[in-house]
Amino acid sequence: MKDFDGSNSAGRGQVVILGGSAEARRLAERLGAQARLWLPDRDRITGQGASGQDHLGALARNASVVVSAPHPCDVDTLRLAVRLAGQMDLPLLRLARPAWRPTARDRWIPFKTARDAAKHLPKGARVLVTLGRPALPELRALTQAYLYARQLTDHHDPFPLRNGRYLHGMPPFTIDGEIALMRRFRIDAVLTRNAGGPGGWPKIAAARALRLPVYMIARPRIAMGPEVTSVEAAMHWLETKLWLDA
Repeated sequence: MKDFDGSNSAGRGQVVILGGSAEARRLAERLGAQARLWLPDRDRITGQGASGQDHLGALARNASVVVSAPHPCDVDTLRLAVRLAGQMDLPLLRLARPAWRPTARDRWIPFKTARDAAKHLPKGARVLVTLGRPALPELRALTQAYLYARQLTDHHDPFPLRNGRYLHGMPPFTIDGEIALMRRFRIDAVLTRNAGGPGGWPKIAAARALRLPVYMIARPRIAMGPEVTSVEAAMHWLETKLWLDA
């Protein structure tokens, strides 16, 4: 499939992508000059994409569609995409990689929120937490367990809770490396979100190998129209449902 060049859209080929995921960046690369990539501040790399909601409004003025492609569990950006599309009266497409699915070998315990999961973690458990720093306040009630919260950037900030510490590490992670880490820190359980994709999978595979329970936070459910699970499918939707009908 060739990349879209905008020639059949009468100048209406601009696509605002609310990003944060690897898929958002790949879609922007495929679209080239037709893409306007916006990233949440925590996902922004200098020189790549724009940030700030005021700037987002300016980007959307010449757009013909909004594509929501943040991290699958980034509820704030998902809601922002719905609001932006509604305000600008634009079609909205969600691009989200497939969720992970448990097998008979996995010990997953599903929850809607991290706060719900915190109520069920066993007393005295040593828990590997990969929810991101903004979610840690939801675990304040979890005083009978010790938390190892993964961070993908190196910093010296104090841990915001009484019962835990940060673990710094940079991807790519491997299954063997995750098994070794869980053994080193005597991890009893993993608390994570269903992000999908290969990047975070090693910790799930490691928990499976060690027969550890995974307290899995579900993706947020937000009604937002059609959804696709790959960059190729997003390109196909844009070409057949939007531009060719313009």
